[in-house]
Amino acid sequence: MFNKKNIQNIPTEQTSHNSGSRKMLTTKEEVDSRCFEAFTYGFLPPKEKWVMHKHENIVEICLVVKGSGVIRNLKGETEKFESGDRFIFPSDIEHEIENLSEETAEFYFFRIQCI
Repeated sequence: MFNKKNIQNIPTEQTSHNSGSRKMLTTKEEVDSRCFEAFTYGFLPPKEKWVMHKHENIVEICLVVKGSGVIRNLKGETEKFESGDRFIFPSDIEHEIENLSEETAEFYFFRIQCI
């Protein structure tokens, strides 16, 4: 049958990136797929950043819902972001996300395991 949850009923937890929080909308345990990793909703406070990190063997797709800032890779290359932007982070590529706005930035993240 269906598995239904309301986002308001999903608890918020800290991220592993030294700042911000997230709601784990869907875990890999809830989906019968060997490729699906996670579907999350992230919150990044004003003037904070998710420090440089990578996802081993995982492609990450990011949709910016609210806020603006910059995304950097390990080479120092940057890309500005604002609401409505979509990014794809290839697996094993180090990146960081910095919120330059005065409001909490919000994102959807969809992670897919590489096989």
